[in-house]
Amino acid sequence: MIRDLRRKFILINMMLVFLVLATTFTIFVATTYNRAKGESMDALHAALSRMMGQMPPKFYVGQNPPNGFRSPVFVLLVSRGETIVYSSADISASQESLDEIARLAMAIDDDIGVLPKHNLRFMKKDDHGGTKTAFIDMTEEKAALRISVLLSLGSLAMSLSAFFAISLFLSKWMLKPVEEAWQRQKRFVADASHELKTPLSVIMANLGILRASEGADAAKWIENTEVEAQRMKELVNSLLFLAKSDDAKKPADHYVLSLSDLAQSSALAFEAVAFERKISIETNIAPDVRVSGDEAQLRQLAGILLDNAAKYSFEETTVTVSLSAKQSKAVLTVHNLGEPLNPEDLDRVFDRFYRADKSRANEGYGLGLSIAQSVASLHNGKITASSSEQAGTSFVFTMPLSAQTGASLSPDS
Repeated sequence: MIRDLRRKFILINMMLVFLVLATTFTIFVATTYNRAKGESMDALHAALSRMMGQMPPKFYVGQNPPNGFRSPVFVLLVSRGETIVYSSADISASQESLDEIARLAMAIDDDIGVLPKHNLRFMKKDDHGGTKTAFIDMTEEKAALRISVLLSLGSLAMSLSAFFAISLFLSKWMLKPVEEAWQRQKRFVADASHELKTPLSVIMANLGILRASEGADAAKWIENTEVEAQRMKELVNSLLFLAKSDDAKKPADHYVLSLSDLAQSSALAFEAVAFERKISIETNIAPDVRVSGDEAQLRQLAGILLDNAAKYSFEETTVTVSLSAKQSKAVLTVHNLGEPLNPEDLDRVFDRFYRADKSRANEGYGLGLSIAQSVASLHNGKITASSSEQAGTSFVFTMPLSAQTGASLSPDS
């Protein structure tokens, strides 16, 4: 798909460039030819004008004439059927050839025309002594046309080659985010299919056993089925949230709230979980830190960070929850001491379905931090992660402080 998209991009780009360049060079060729033709017409007109009752002009061969015209001009006078060379310069042509040239020119009704056989352009003007016809060689015109065409074709070829190289580079650069998004989508679909397949397999197996079971055994299989169905429901809800957040620009319910109270209550709610896992929770929360956002989503974000810290902490260690206001930003930090994340995990820890600890894959779907990142994005914030063996692991969430200082803490207040 990406390769086809790149080809289409290059093809469309090259077609547009070709049309623009072809139009430009066509105008250039036409302008060059018309200018050469105009010079020839001016030379013919000047020659006839000077010869009406005046001395004929010199016929220059192999030189640039004083009037600036490059091609030689000669005039023939046709009077009483006789052709006379009305020029002071010698012409290397037989009388038969001059008679033929004059006859062909006289046979054309228009006063201006071309004799292709003799490569001549002419202009006629009647005079009381007969018809004077000025002729000019078209070699210079054709040479100018040929040179302009060759220059245009050469420039077109070089320009198209250069634009092709540029288009090739731009296609790779511009489509790189699309390719990465496509790869993430493929991985997302594959991981989601895998995660859904496990509970579905368990449910189908349980239903098969239920069909063959009797009495008390049926309750156990019903309970297992309910557990797996609940897991599937949670997974589907998470997937729906992520899908909606991809298109959403901001939370539906946006109001001023105290992030201090929210962080404190979230930490308090994890006291029991921390006790079971033989860890403790310590808070360092600045008072009255207010933000504008969706309380349910921000509470979900704090819960995800706390749950993640509790899962991966060593026993008898402390999870620290800190909140402060710095440079118009609210900064929420959740720190724990546990097995450090390696650089590869830090780069992918927010990817959907990614688990840094493969041995604990059965404890979740790898969607928590992805959801937290989506919530942060919906609140014009961001989450960053850092981890080392000495300092431990920290997840830092930052978002803008509310400009409505002292505003109500809920929609109803």
